[in-house]
Amino acid sequence: MSIPLKNTLLFLMLGLSGCIALGKTAASVPATLTDLQSETQRLQNIIELQNKQVSRQQTELAAQINTDLKDMHVTLKRLNRTTNTLNATTPTTVVISEEDCPAPPPGQTPDGKLLLGATEWLWLDAADRAFKARIDTGAVTSSISTDEITTFERNGKNWVRFSMSPKGMENRIQIEAPLVRHVRVRQASTDELDRRPVVLLSVRVGDQNEKTEFNLTNRSHMTFPVLLGRDFLKDIAVVDVARKYIQSKPRHKDAR
Repeated sequence: MSIPLKNTLLFLMLGLSGCIALGKTAASVPATLTDLQSETQRLQNIIELQNKQVSRQQTELAAQINTDLKDMHVTLKRLNRTTNTLNATTPTTVVISEEDCPAPPPGQTPDGKLLLGATEWLWLDAADRAFKARIDTGAVTSSISTDEITTFERNGKNWVRFSMSPKGMENRIQIEAPLVRHVRVRQASTDELDRRPVVLLSVRVGDQNEKTEFNLTNRSHMTFPVLLGRDFLKDIAVVDVARKYIQSKPRHKDAR
C-alpha cells in the first residue's frame, strides 16, 4: 500500500477513536495495514454482537407482549361470561315482614320522635286545661297569649303573675310562675323590639311531657293562644306542615 493510503487510513482511525466506543478502545492507533484490518474486524464483531443482542431482546419483548395479550383475552372472556350470567339471573325479591320492620306507633316517626302537624292540642299544667297551639318552626321561643302581666318578688326571687282569657273561655285563668329572664322579640309587622318576660312551664303534647320556656305577650289578635317554637321542638319532634292535629286532644286524667 502506498504512503498516501496509509495516511488516509490513519486519519480515519483517528476520527473513529473520537466516537463512543462499542467495545474496548484500542490502546494506540494501528500503524500497519494488518493492525488496521484487525481493528476493523474487531469493530465489526462488536457491531454484530450488539445487533444480535438487540434482536434477541426484541424477540423476547415481543414474546412477552404476546403472552400478556393472551392472558388479558382469557380474563376478558371470563368477565364477559360472568356478566352475561348475572344479567340473565332474575333478582331475588326480599320481603321484610312487619316483625322485622314494625310500623312506628301512631303519631311517631320511625326513630321515635313526636310527629306534629301545623296545629296541635297542648295541655298546660299551670292552667290545668288544653289549648290549641300553633307549631311554628320559624320561632325560637314558644309564647303564650297573656294580659295583666305583673312582676313581683317571692322569697327573694322574681316571679310573674299573668292572666289568660282565650277566645271561647268564660273564665279568666290566672297563673304564677318564676321569672326566668327577659327576651327581646322583633314583630313581623314592625321593626321595633318587644321586651317580654320568660317563664318555664310544664306542657304535654301527645305522650310527650316537657318543660319549656314561654315568653308572655298579648296574642288576643291571633287565632291560637299558644305558639310552640324550636326550643320545644328540637330533638323530640318532627313537623308535617301539611297535616293538623296528629296528636289526640289531651284529657284531664291524662295530664299527670
